[in-house]
Amino acid sequence: MFGLETTKIMFNRNEPVFGKGFEQPSQELIKNTLGLHNASLVDAVKYGGELTRQAIGSMNLTMSKKYITVDTKIHMLLPNMCPAIVGWHNDGVPRGNSLDPSVKDKPNIHAQEDMDGSIFHLLVTGESCLTQFIKERDVVLDVPKEPDTRLYSMLSGQVSGLVESGELTAYDMPSCTPVMWDWWELHTGVPAKKHEWRFLIRVTESDHIKPKTDLRDIIRTQQQGYMPVTFGW
Repeated sequence: MFGLETTKIMFNRNEPVFGKGFEQPSQELIKNTLGLHNASLVDAVKYGGELTRQAIGSMNLTMSKKYITVDTKIHMLLPNMCPAIVGWHNDGVPRGNSLDPSVKDKPNIHAQEDMDGSIFHLLVTGESCLTQFIKERDVVLDVPKEPDTRLYSMLSGQVSGLVESGELTAYDMPSCTPVMWDWWELHTGVPAKKHEWRFLIRVTESDHIKPKTDLRDIIRTQQQGYMPVTFGW
C-alpha cells in the first residue's frame, strides 16, 4: 500500500464520553461569536462570548494536564461546503523530532505509545454538519512503519473502505452535546447538508501544546472553508 513498509496499530482504544447537551443557540448568536485559536481557558472565557462560555461550562474538563487550549470556529455553511478538510484521522499526533503536535512535520503515530496522551473535548451546533465518529472499538489499521506524511491518506482510505463495506459503522455526534475522547479516536469532518451558521469548539488538555498569549494570534479573523471542484453558485 502506497509503496511503503507498513505495520499495524490499534485505534479507538477507549469509548468516547458524551456529556449533557443544551438547546440550539440562535443563528444570530453563532454569527456574532468570535473565533479563537489556541486560546488559554482564561482568555476563552474572557473573550469568547456567551456561546463559548456555555459550551465550556458543559464540558467535564479533567484539569489533569499542564495546558488547556481552546479553539472555536464559526462558519456560514452552504450545501456541500466542508468547514474542515474531510478525512478520517486522530488528533494530536506527535510530529517531527520534537514530537510537538503543533509543528508542520511528519506525523509519528508510534511515538504516542510512549507518551502521556492528550484529552479532547468537542461540541458542534446545528444539524447539517456534525463530526462523525466510528462506533467500533479496537480498530486495527495499517500505518507506515516509519514517520511519513502519507499516514492520514492511508488511514482515511482504509476507514472509508471499511465503512462502505459495512465492517465499520460511522455515526454523527449529537448536536450541542460535548464529547470527550483520547488521541486514538478516529473521526472526520463532513460536508454540510444545508445553509446554516455552525459553531464548533474543541478544548484540548495536553502536556504538549501551550496556549497562545498574543490576542492578535488568538482571535481568528478568518474562517477557512472547502468546496468540491464541481461547486456552483
